Amino acid sequence: MKEKYLFVPPKPRFTNKVIDKKELKRLMAWAFSNYGTGRASYMADRLKELGFHYATRAGISLSVEDLRVPPTKRSLINRTNEAIQLTEEQYERGEITAIERFQRVIDTWNNASEELKTEVIKYFKETDPLNPIYIMAFSGARGNISQVRQLVGMRGLMADPQGQIIDLPIKSNFREGLTVTDYIISSYGARKGLVDTALRTADSGYLTRRLVDVAQDIIIREIDCGTQRNITIKDMVANNQVLIPIGNRLVGRVLFETLYYPHDGGVIAHINQDLDHETSKIIVDAGIKSVSVRSPLTCDSARSVCQFCYGWNLAHGSLVDLGEAVGIIAAQSIGEPGTQLTMRTFHTGGVFTGELAEQIKAPFSGIIRLPKNIKSRLIRTRHGQEAVVLETSYKLSLYDYTLKEEKIEFTQGTILFINDNEQFRKGQIIGEISTKTNLITERATKDLLTESSGEVFFSDLTSEERVDRQGNITTKTSKGGLVWILSGEVHNLPQSAQLEIKEGDEISENTILATTHITSDYGGIVRFDKKLKFNELNEIQIVTSSVFIKDALVKNEYENDETNSSFFLNFSNGNTFLMLCSPGNKVNNGQIIGELVDTKYQTKTGGFIKYKDHPNNFQGKHRLLWISEETHEIKKDISLLMVENNTYVESGSEIIKDIKTENAGYLKVIEENGIVEKIIIKVGKILKTNKEIEISSEIIETGEEICEGITAEYPCLLEKIDEGILIRPADEYYINKEQFQIETEHSLNGNQSIGINLTQHLLFKEGEKIESIDGIDLVKTYLTVDISSDQIHGSADIEFLETDSKGEYKLQIAIIENLQIKQDAFSEDSKQQIKTDFCVEDGQEILSGALVAQTSLISKSKGRIENITESGQSGRKILILREIDQETINLNGETPQVSEGELVRYGDQIAANIVAKESGKIVALDEDKIRIRTAHPYLVSSGAILQTKNKDLVQMGDTLAILVFERSKTGDIVQGLPRIEEILEARRPKEACKLAQRPGKIKVWYDSEENYHVEILETDNNVNEYIINSTQKVIVSNGENILLAEAITDGAPNPHEMLSLYFNFYINVLGIYEAAKLSLQKVQTYLVNEVQNVYQSQNVDISDKHVEVIVRQMTSKVRVEDGGDTTLLPGELVELQQIENINEAMLLTRGIPATYSPVLLGITKSSLNTDSFISAASFQETTRVLTEAAIEGKADWLRGLKENVIIGRLIPAGTGFNSYSEISKINRNEKKASDGYYFENKNSDSQVVRFTVDENTGYFQDDAKVQ
Repeated sequence: MKEKYLFVPPKPRFTNKVIDKKELKRLMAWAFSNYGTGRASYMADRLKELGFHYATRAGISLSVEDLRVPPTKRSLINRTNEAIQLTEEQYERGEITAIERFQRVIDTWNNASEELKTEVIKYFKETDPLNPIYIMAFSGARGNISQVRQLVGMRGLMADPQGQIIDLPIKSNFREGLTVTDYIISSYGARKGLVDTALRTADSGYLTRRLVDVAQDIIIREIDCGTQRNITIKDMVANNQVLIPIGNRLVGRVLFETLYYPHDGGVIAHINQDLDHETSKIIVDAGIKSVSVRSPLTCDSARSVCQFCYGWNLAHGSLVDLGEAVGIIAAQSIGEPGTQLTMRTFHTGGVFTGELAEQIKAPFSGIIRLPKNIKSRLIRTRHGQEAVVLETSYKLSLYDYTLKEEKIEFTQGTILFINDNEQFRKGQIIGEISTKTNLITERATKDLLTESSGEVFFSDLTSEERVDRQGNITTKTSKGGLVWILSGEVHNLPQSAQLEIKEGDEISENTILATTHITSDYGGIVRFDKKLKFNELNEIQIVTSSVFIKDALVKNEYENDETNSSFFLNFSNGNTFLMLCSPGNKVNNGQIIGELVDTKYQTKTGGFIKYKDHPNNFQGKHRLLWISEETHEIKKDISLLMVENNTYVESGSEIIKDIKTENAGYLKVIEENGIVEKIIIKVGKILKTNKEIEISSEIIETGEEICEGITAEYPCLLEKIDEGILIRPADEYYINKEQFQIETEHSLNGNQSIGINLTQHLLFKEGEKIESIDGIDLVKTYLTVDISSDQIHGSADIEFLETDSKGEYKLQIAIIENLQIKQDAFSEDSKQQIKTDFCVEDGQEILSGALVAQTSLISKSKGRIENITESGQSGRKILILREIDQETINLNGETPQVSEGELVRYGDQIAANIVAKESGKIVALDEDKIRIRTAHPYLVSSGAILQTKNKDLVQMGDTLAILVFERSKTGDIVQGLPRIEEILEARRPKEACKLAQRPGKIKVWYDSEENYHVEILETDNNVNEYIINSTQKVIVSNGENILLAEAITDGAPNPHEMLSLYFNFYINVLGIYEAAKLSLQKVQTYLVNEVQNVYQSQNVDISDKHVEVIVRQMTSKVRVEDGGDTTLLPGELVELQQIENINEAMLLTRGIPATYSPVLLGITKSSLNTDSFISAASFQETTRVLTEAAIEGKADWLRGLKENVIIGRLIPAGTGFNSYSEISKINRNEKKASDGYYFENKNSDSQVVRFTVDENTGYFQDDAKVQ
C-alpha cells in the first residue's frame, strides 16, 4: 500500500514554434508526465482533430511539379565529372594506383551526392518553403532526407549483390528518370531490401521469444534489497560521439548515495531518491559527469529485482509496483524494435565513405602559416595525394587576404593537405581527421591488368625475391614504381612452331611468321568429314587398320523378337547375333559386341548343372547335364497350403491358391515361424524299394544298373527320400568345340592389328543352384573384338557401312587416328591470321610420319620484328613494332628538352610550347621531329606481388602485378539484429581481437616476417609478449598505457575471454566471491553498452534497465570447479548467490568450500539452465530437459510466470503477487537499511514519507511526515 502526495502541475507556457514530429513528441510527453493519462489522451484527440481540420483546408497534395530539381545540379555534376577526368588523367600518367583511383572516384561521387543533398535542402528553404514534399519530409510526417535526395537530387552510388560498390554512379533522380543501366543497378538494392524485410520479421520474433523465456521469472518481489554495490552512470560515448547523454540515462533511476553540488556542497538529491527529468537536468547543469545509482545488475534480491534497484516504471513515471513482471517488459522492449533494425551486414567493399574521416574545410580564402618546428611525417593518402600527418596537436594560423588571422585546432593524427605559405580557397578541404573507429580492416588484393599488349619495362621499381617454405618464389616490390608497357603487337607461338623470321626483320602484310606441321604417327587411309567444307575442317581421320565381316549383314530390326535393341547381325548360315553396340561407339580389346540369339541351351525350369563328358565321348563335343528343380517363392501363411510336405505331386496340381506346379515331382516345403518361404519340386519319379541301394552324388548313365533288376533308361541322379528313392532325370546338352567360322576381311595391305573372335561362355559353376520356375540359358556365344597390343590407341570404332539394300549394313571395326587441325595452336587472338594447307586428299593412303597438314601464322600488319622471347612453359612470343605504335611530333624549330631513350608521360613538356599527347619512350630524335613509341605507365605500390619480369612480352588483359592494400572488412561489421543476437547469445566472434592479459605500458616492434610483436611492461616489471600476424591490425601505439582486457588488435572482443581475464586477475587480490562479482560486473557493463550501441546506431531508444535485466540473467551463474565438502559436482552450473550461501555454511561447519569460476551464458543456454524445468522444457529440447529432470529427481518451485501458466495456477505477478509472504523479508531489510528513509520524489516541494511495517497486521504504516 503505497501513499502518494499530489502536487500542483506546472502551468502551461505559451510556445511559439513550428510543431513538427519531434516537438509533437515532446509536447505529448510533457502533457503525459505532468497531467496523467486521461488529460494527455484528451489532448491527443484534440490535436488529431486540429490536424485533420487543417489538412482538409490546406489541401496538400504531391504532384510531379513539386519535385523541384535544384538548378545548381548541372554545374555540380559537371564539376564532379571534371574531377573524375582529372583522376583518370593522373591514372593514365601513372601517378596513382588502380586502388587509389577507385577510392578517389567513389569518394568524389559520395561528396557530390552529399553536396547536392545540402543544396536540395537549401533550395527548398530559400525558394519554396511551402513545397508539399519539403513540408512532408521535414515535419517528420513521412519520408526522410535520403528519399527526397533520390527524388530531386541524384541516387548516387549503389552496391552490387556482393556488397562491392559499383564505381558508376546513378547521376539522375526519379524526377528526371533513370536510364536502363541506372535501373538495372538500382534493382540490386531493391531486391536486397525486400528479402531483408522478410527475414527480419521472423528473426525479430524469435529473438523476442528467447528474451521472454530467459527473463519471464523476474518480478519485483521486495522494496529494498539493501545492496552495498552500485553502478556508475556516465555519457554513453562511441566513436567520439555522445550516443546517450547522462541526463537521459539518469531519469527513473534511484540514487545510491546522496548527491552534492560540486561548488558549495549543497544537497542536490538524497540517497534512495528516484530521479525525474527536473533533477536529472539539475545534475547535468551542475557539471557532474558521473553518478552512482542502483541497478538491476547489482541487486541482491534472489531470483528477482527490488523496487529501488529497478527504479521507475517508465509507463507511469513513478517507482515500479511490487509484483510487476519487469522481466517480460524488458524482453518485449528489446525484442519489439527488432524489426526496425536492419539485418544488413555492413558491406563497404573496401570503400571508406566520407563518414569515416571528418574533413576540415577552409572557412574563407587565404593563406596558411605553419610553425617552424612542426612535428609531422609524410604519408600518401588513400587517394594517392602526398600529405603530412601531425604527430602532436597544433593551433594553426589561417590568414585571409586582409591579413585577418584565425586559429584552427588540428589534433594529433590529422592529415594536412596544404603546405606552409600555400594559398587555399573557401570550402577547400585542407585537412582530414581520421576517426579512430573500431573498423576491422583486412588485407585485400586487386589484380592489375594491362590494357594493351607490348613489352614490359620497369622504371624506379625495386623488388626482392622471397622463397616460402614450399620453395615457391614470389617477387615483391620493396619500393613502389612504374611498370611501363611499351606498345607493340605480341604473338604467342607454341614450342613446336618453326620460326620463319628473325629479330630485326622488316615485314609486310601477309608475311608468314611461323608454321606448325601435323603428321600421322601410323599411316593409313585418309578420311575427311564429307559434311564439312574444306576450310571448316578441324579434324582429319586416318584409318590405320580395319576389319569387316564378309558373310553377315546388320539389319535395323528383327521380325520375331520384341527386344529393345535396334540392331541384329544376320549370318548367311542362319545364325543371328544381337548387337550390343551402336555405330560410333568406341570398343576396347576383349569387349563383347554381339550375343548369339539361340534357344539350344535353354532349360525349362530352375535346377543345377553337372559337367560330365559322355563315356564314349563323341568327337569334339562337351556334355552338360541339367537336373531340373522347380522353386516357388511364396511368403504366405502355412494355413493356406493345399498340399503336404514331402509328398509326390502331379504336374498342374494347385499347391497354394492360384499357384500350380509346372512339373510332376517330389514336393518340399521350407517354412519359418509359420510362414511358407519356398516350395521346391524336385522333378523325377519315386522308386519304392526295400533294398539297400548305395546312393552316390555321381550321375548314373543310360543302361547302368540302379539296383538289382532295374537299369537306368536315361542319365539320372539318385536321391534318398522317406518312401524310397527319387530318380531325377538329367537333361543332356552338347557343346560344339568347333563353332562355325567367321569370315573377315582386313583393309590396308593385310594389317591385322584388329580381328573379330567367337567365344562361348558357360554361365554357371558345377553344382550351382538356380532357384526359378522359368528356364535359363546355360551357354552364351559372343562376338568379341581382338586388338593387338602394339596399338597405342587400344580402342577401335564400330562402323556400319551402307550396302545397296536399304536398312542393311556391313559391320566394320576400325582403328582411327584423329589428327586435330589446331587453328588455336598460336592463340585465340583476333589480331592473328591463321591459314591451314592440307597435304593429303580424301581416301589417299599414306605412310607413318607423312605430313598431313601445315598451319601458318600470317602477319596482318606491316612493321619490324622487335623482339623474340623464350618464355618457359608458354612457348615463345614475337613482338612486332608497327607504325600505329609510334607517333611523330614536329618540333617546329624548337629545341627538344628530352633525350633519346627517355620515358615521357602524357602532358609532359617535350619542347617549348609542345607537350606529349601520349605517354611513351623516345626512340628517335631528329633536328625537327621526335618519334615516340607509345606506352602505358602503371603505378605499382610497395608490397605488390609482381607477375611479370622486366623485358617480358605481355598480351592485353595479362596480369602485371597483384596490388596489396588494406580495406575495411566486408561483412564482418555485423549490424542490427544479427549483432544483437551475437551479443545476447554470447557467441564467440569469428575473428576476435587480442586482449591484454594484464595492464601495463606498450612497446610495439616488427619482425622480418611482417609480424607485430607487442610487449606489455606490467607494474611489477613483468613483460608479457604477444605475437600478432600480419592479417590483424594493431590498434595500440608505443608508450601507450593499456588497461586489463583492453583490445590490442582490431576486431570484436570475445566476452568469454574477457570474463576469464578479469576473474584470473581479481582472484589474486580478492576473495573468490568478490572476484566473481566484480569480473561479472565488468562484462555486464560491456554487454549493456554493446547492445545500446547497436540500437542507437539505428536511432532506437531503449532504457538501459531493460538491457540490464536481460544481461543480469546471462551473468548470474558460475561453474563449479571443485565441490569441496559440499554436495555440488564439478561442472555444475549454480547461481552465484546460492553457492556463496553454501560456502558460508561450509565455513561454519569447517568443511572445505567449493571453488568455482563465473560463466557467461547466452539467452538460449540461460533459458535451458533455468531452475524451473517446466519453463525450460516448454522452450526447447523438451525431451532432453524432462528426461534429465526426471533422472535428477528435480522439483519445480513454480516461481516464474510460465510454469504457473502451464500448470494452470494463478501467476505470481500483478494481482496474483502475494505481498504477505514477502513481508518478513521486507521487515528484515527495513532494519538493515542505511537510515530508514525512503523517498518518492515528484518535485522540489513534494513530501517524503517514511514507511514501516506493522508487526501485527503486516501492513505498511507511515510513521511521520518529514518536510
